[in-house]
Amino acid sequence: MSRLHHMYAFLRYLMMVLSGVILTSGLVLFGLGVCIRYGAAAFIQVMGSLGGRLVTVSYVCMGMGTVLGLVGIIGWVGAWKENRRFIMLYFCIMSTMFMAEVAGVIFMLAYRDEVEGAIRGASKESLRMSYLGPTAIDPISTAWNTIMVHYKCCGFDNSTLDFSDSVFSALTGLLYPKTCCVDQESAACDGLDTSRSIIHPASCITKLITMIRDQSVVFGSIISGILVSELASMIVSVVLYVRLGSIY
Repeated sequence: MSRLHHMYAFLRYLMMVLSGVILTSGLVLFGLGVCIRYGAAAFIQVMGSLGGRLVTVSYVCMGMGTVLGLVGIIGWVGAWKENRRFIMLYFCIMSTMFMAEVAGVIFMLAYRDEVEGAIRGASKESLRMSYLGPTAIDPISTAWNTIMVHYKCCGFDNSTLDFSDSVFSALTGLLYPKTCCVDQESAACDGLDTSRSIIHPASCITKLITMIRDQSVVFGSIISGILVSELASMIVSVVLYVRLGSIY
């Protein structure tokens, strides 16, 4: 009997720990959504029409983070107070979220290439049709200027060739903007001299993909940790629910 009591106590405290992990995961996921929404503002702008979808993803992360935080609190209180209703509510919400998250991960993996292609097309189109130059103050021009200066890159796929037949080239008659230059104050940075020593040779898509992949590793690690914690907490909550029923 004493052994069963110790096992019950262990499950109770384990669920409290796992609920705390879920609460922390919710806060992390909420913070990740905030970072996508506000920290990647420039990237959202250059994506043009697809930027709204990335904003939606950020809100989904913030919403799921909030729900995870609340569920974590429900699970902790249920385990601490030995409340079967809270524990069952915790299991029901958690199992629903777990299935939705697994479906979301499968969808992302299945359509990863299509999503990347759509992002490439929308971003290049925004550079050709909406970028107006280094002094322009509209959101898309400002975003592209920020990216080219910050990542030390020029153009999207092919450096200065991406500005051919673009709105910027038609308006200014230049082959590239000053933000493409290694030294924007240099007299050689005249928008016509395309020497490799004057402009950044790397295209911005290379830099952006590297950044996205780095963030994807972080995002994937967070999601994997959350899924494992959720699965473990669901198993423990069911066992604890049954055990409480036999006690009371």
